[in-house]
Amino acid sequence: MKATLQLETTVSINHLAQMIRKQLPAKDRLALAGMLQQDDDDEPTKEQILSQLKDDLIALKNGNLKTRPASEFLAELRNEGFL
Repeated sequence: MKATLQLETTVSINHLAQMIRKQLPAKDRLALAGMLQQDDDDEPTKEQILSQLKDDLIALKNGNLKTRPASEFLAELRNEGFL
């Protein structure tokens, strides 16, 4: 027999790490660490964001930046749950 149970609880990061160390085999812990690291790699650094903004500003001033209507941009933000 197989059952699914959904629980919601609040734990500290330290407590969560302790539970993972005790309950997951080393192989699974390494796989989890890799997955978590991948998520961090998807986020641009502050330097990358500032560099891109600078490049976009230069392109905008030179008339080379392709833009889209603000309404389209805002709709995308709404669809993604940011607004």
